[in-house]
Amino acid sequence: MDADLLTAVRADLDEWEGYFAWMYLDSNGLVTVGYGTMLPDAQSAAQIAFYHKAGPPATGAEITAAWDLVHSGAAKQKSALPRHKFSANHYSDTDDLIITQATASLLRDDHIGRDYIELLAIYPGFDSFPQGAKVALFDMIYNLGPGHPKTRKHRANGMRAFSSLNTAINAGKWADAAKLCHRSGIPDERNKATAARFAASAPPPPPPVPGQPPKPGQPPVGFVRP
Repeated sequence: MDADLLTAVRADLDEWEGYFAWMYLDSNGLVTVGYGTMLPDAQSAAQIAFYHKAGPPATGAEITAAWDLVHSGAAKQKSALPRHKFSANHYSDTDDLIITQATASLLRDDHIGRDYIELLAIYPGFDSFPQGAKVALFDMIYNLGPGHPKTRKHRANGMRAFSSLNTAINAGKWADAAKLCHRSGIPDERNKATAARFAASAPPPPPPVPGQPPKPGQPPVGFVRP
């Protein structure tokens, strides 16, 4: 993964995920910290360096207790209507534990590295994709997770649930990808930005061939608008 792509992905994620030093519940009721790093259980939280706002490092027991406290509202947050869901700022005073921005950045970059491996598995030609399409895919997989393919007993989930999108991407059909990338539970602006990256990755239409009738809406070759 080259440095320019990493810089672009960081900028994209920092814009949409934001940085929150404290644990909070995302719109799906998942405990999250930093730049959208999900903490699936108290044990995963206890592996991260948290500090009290006053300065001293937190103990494992304190981190576990803080995770349990935040997680106690998960069911309510998940089932709430969009306008009734709490924002990350709502949880700023739930407890007094925080992480540093440096720790949040390390967590984000580790996530990006794992996502890159998954993207190569889902899209064998990923490294040859246009830069904008790569950033769009990183944005999606960071938010959705790689997921699992469909089996006889389970539905596909995460990024692998977008079967039509993935087929279009592997065929290089970027205009189609722009129409198939909509995600639920995120701001419309983020969906539009992702779609725009895919659309911009599509090659321009070929110029008309002299002697052939123009396509609908396309002026004839040599036509000069008065």
